[in-house]
Amino acid sequence: MPRFRELDGLRGVAAGTVLLSHFTGAHNSRYPEDPLPLFDAWWGAFGVQLFFLISGFVILMTAQASARPSDFVASRLSRLYPAYWVSLAIGVLVAWIANVPHVPLEPNVVLANLTMVQRWFLVPNVLDIYWTLAVEMQFYVLLFLLLLATRCRITDKLVIQVATIWLIISLSVAIWAFPASHGIDPQHVATPVKLVLNATLAAYGPLFCAGMLAFISRRNGRLHVLAIPAAAIAVLNTGLLQTWIDAAWIAGICACFLVVAMREHTKLLLIPPLQWLGKISYSLYLTHSIIGYAIIHLLWPYLGRPGAVIVAIVAALAVGWAVHQLAEHRISRWLRNMLTKVSDRRRKKVAPPS
Repeated sequence: MPRFRELDGLRGVAAGTVLLSHFTGAHNSRYPEDPLPLFDAWWGAFGVQLFFLISGFVILMTAQASARPSDFVASRLSRLYPAYWVSLAIGVLVAWIANVPHVPLEPNVVLANLTMVQRWFLVPNVLDIYWTLAVEMQFYVLLFLLLLATRCRITDKLVIQVATIWLIISLSVAIWAFPASHGIDPQHVATPVKLVLNATLAAYGPLFCAGMLAFISRRNGRLHVLAIPAAAIAVLNTGLLQTWIDAAWIAGICACFLVVAMREHTKLLLIPPLQWLGKISYSLYLTHSIIGYAIIHLLWPYLGRPGAVIVAIVAALAVGWAVHQLAEHRISRWLRNMLTKVSDRRRKKVAPPS
């Protein structure tokens, strides 16, 4: 399938909107006595759900192209961890120097955060955006297990079967959890309910399913019959587990994503600024919040809130680009080559003599 460049544009939209949400209203949840922003881009937080749709599309494509399960593991580990570890170091340093509130810096918490999956064990995230990575990792583990079970033959039929089962489980859990979860901050949901929601990804699994079905639809040239029901369950589960206003936003995001996935080209998403944002989106996403919180709080008395936000945006983009160049290009390439060599050596050791 030809390269789908619009995905970079969508990543740029997702990263940009999440950044705006953190640099406006979310900042004041950290510093309630700082001046209010000119506007509150609270809706930008839904960029995370757009990222999940994109992941469903891209990671299925990666898995189906993997010749060995180890190839998939090497691809994901080398893609995710270098930039993540660099962002963790930056986050700890900035939070310590600037004394950013609500950033847990206890050594055991920081060490647990090195794994990226601290959410699985209800350990606090050092940076607020890290919770999404543990969700992504659960999706990757599912596809890795499918690669193992099928010997790297993940067919469309199998994907549809797995997506159907996941959608049924997700909807059932959302209905069950509705009385305890609807309209409540996820951090304040009762622990037993939270564990079930986390284990099944009831709130986010349908988004990954919709993304996978969008990939199958685009490759085959026609919208799969299950794509719209998957998006509908993503919307319904959001309403059950969060609010119906949130569900309306998810409906719009899913509809736009499916439309873009089925169009041959969407020129708006190909404009250079969005393409550039998309290329650095992962590193930008990982580092922007802590940098923004510190800079806005430090500079607003001198530049006003709007001026401080502008400086924070410029700084976040610069750091995101630098981490992208260092971690995603150099360190990731080195780590992937190393993991590939280790995998090749192990294969040679276990290969039967000719």
